[in-house]
Amino acid sequence: IRSGSVERAAQMMRELLAQTVVAGRLSNNALRQTKYWAICCITLATRYAIQGGLDETTAFNLSDESILKIDGMQTGEEILLFLQSLCLELTALVGKSRGANTYPAPVRRVMHYIHANLHSRLSLSELGAVCALSPDYLGRLFQKSTGLSIRAYIKRERLAAALELLQTEKSTSEIAYLLGFCSESYFIQCFREAYGKTPGAWRRTGNAG
Repeated sequence: IRSGSVERAAQMMRELLAQTVVAGRLSNNALRQTKYWAICCITLATRYAIQGGLDETTAFNLSDESILKIDGMQTGEEILLFLQSLCLELTALVGKSRGANTYPAPVRRVMHYIHANLHSRLSLSELGAVCALSPDYLGRLFQKSTGLSIRAYIKRERLAAALELLQTEKSTSEIAYLLGFCSESYFIQCFREAYGKTPGAWRRTGNAG
């Protein structure tokens, strides 16, 4: 996970699951024992992902979501399959973040601030203050480093976060509000431009088709 190598992580996961997994007794209930063990695995995996360069906010949010999902699972097999998937997802995110680590320090600082404040209305002057640069200079530096304007980057990250929220019971209007879109209709328009379907259609069909 820390290296960001999905291929190595998949191989090691296969080797691990081919063996007998031994864990200390955490509960007399077998399912609860597996859940507690899974939560320990998620905690360690999150720590190594952060050591590998994954943004802390992203890592901890994924950790919290994963623990909630584990809590609702009913079989040990379901939990093991989920842990496999989470391991590969975390590793892929670390690999992706390693490219971001080549960006200048002010750009990385602003990226982290954006991820931690996706729900807020972010202004260029506010972001400039985060890294002690003028809004104009920061905008040029960010575009040169990432190939995206700051506004385009914020919109992309908010829409990516929307995909996660659409898997919850939150309404489209709630998601638009939580992610700082000026209106539900603008959120739907941006979502359709990015993913080729409305949030409602995506929720019904997932990312298929």
